[in-house]
This record gives sequence, structure tokens and C-alpha cells, in this order.
Amino acid sequence: MNTTTYNRTSGSSRGSRLPDFLGRIAGRVGDYVTRSRIERQLDQLDDRLLMDIGLKRSDIRRMVWGN
Repeated sequence: MNTTTYNRTSGSSRGSRLPDFLGRIAGRVGDYVTRSRIERQLDQLDDRLLMDIGLKRSDIRRMVWGN
């Protein structure tokens, strides 16, 4: 009788890395979409409203993206 042994740890390790990777990618895409939407919304405000919340138009990109 022949016995076949499977190494279950390597298969499950590889399987768990893919969902983690996809989760990180999905999180980054979601973060990008959210920040882009915020940037567009702030850019649509007039200068007086921006001043009321303490921003200048030139500060929008730095405040949203942290650059």
C-alpha cells in the first residue's frame, strides 16, 4: 500500500497570504477613492468657505494627501 503525505501548512500559508494581499489592495483603493472625493469636494468650495474652515485653496492637496 502506498501512502501519500501532503504538506498542509505550505498550502494554507499561501492561501492566507492572497486574501491578506487583496485586502490591503482593496483598502488602498478605497482610501484613494475617498481622498479623491474629498479633494474634489473641497476644490468646489469657494475661497470664503475654505477660509471659514481654515484652509487656503493651495493647502487642499497637502491636507488631503498628506504631502
